[in-house]
Amino acid sequence: MRTSRLLGEGHSFYRVMSRVVDRRMVFKAREKEVFRKILRNQEAFTGVRVVTY
Repeated sequence: MRTSRLLGEGHSFYRVMSRVVDRRMVFKAREKEVFRKILRNQEAFTGVRVVTY
């Protein structure tokens, strides 16, 4: 298993990054809201906390 990059008190933080070509806007308002909902559902299901996105 990979070790974490940043260590806190009893917590580990990982950085995950995704990029798009030419910094294009991929999501419009509705798609952003759907993405947030999916992200929060996965966060609750897995027990992993998303600090920022």
